[in-house]
Amino acid sequence: MNEAGAKNIAKLVLGTAQFGLNYGISNQHGQLQLPEVKNILTEAERTGITTLDTATAYGNSELTINQAINETGSQFRIISKYPPNRPELTIREAFEATLKQLGVETLYGYLLHSYNSFSSNPKILDQLQDLKAAGKIQKAGISLYHPSEADELLHRNALIDIIQLPYSIFDRRFEHLLPELKSRGIETHVRSVYLQGLYFMEPDHLPEYLAPVADKIKKLHRLAADFNLPVGAVCLGFVFANNDISNVVIGVESLQTLQENISYCHMELPEELMAGLQSLKEDNEDIILPYKWPAQ
Repeated sequence: MNEAGAKNIAKLVLGTAQFGLNYGISNQHGQLQLPEVKNILTEAERTGITTLDTATAYGNSELTINQAINETGSQFRIISKYPPNRPELTIREAFEATLKQLGVETLYGYLLHSYNSFSSNPKILDQLQDLKAAGKIQKAGISLYHPSEADELLHRNALIDIIQLPYSIFDRRFEHLLPELKSRGIETHVRSVYLQGLYFMEPDHLPEYLAPVADKIKKLHRLAADFNLPVGAVCLGFVFANNDISNVVIGVESLQTLQENISYCHMELPEELMAGLQSLKEDNEDIILPYKWPAQ
């Protein structure tokens, strides 16, 4: 294993939405079943992935992780999230329920799954800090969708250790904030590097609401072919090339897609290719924010 590849693998965080939901616009496999989850976790640990990202909102993902870890003996740091639509639950109540679901006593990180949980009650961060002070979590954090949310947190000097945010070839809205987050010692965990699989779709067969980026997807596929690289390696390599990013959250549909992602970690992108990718930035939030896509 080359040094750069090992460094990239160490940055990977395995997202587990597919463990509990039928997730992703290009997902052909549906929700993963326990035997496949066990194979994925065994391979992830073997190759050097140390952290899992889950959430109460991901269906039965937490329970599945519990069962798979018990049966494989795998060991991971786990990040989970406070449910976005359960304001009647205190942080402590939701957190204890998550620990029970996962069958663990502590977590690496516990994040607010929605900025609204903070904006409607800024003191909720104090409850996260209480968990940290009690030794129940190492890191407190929040999941964001919009740069304005990060601006507000920075302005308030909010006590945050991790910010999870979307970032990819198309979606570069947070790019200008990454150096500031890094300078403050805040871990940036970027997600949606494949934009739920949009980058892999056939440009001429996109749903109508995604058709405006068909030409950009064609150019991405053409660039990847020109440099004899898989599209996935280009998407992942683009994110790894940004040294202000701490970690990269990836979801997988199967053991095979995990192994493909591991192989991508060893592929460096030539400067000429990186230059070509710069023109693919997309500002239309109806395209780059999947929560704005029509229900499937």
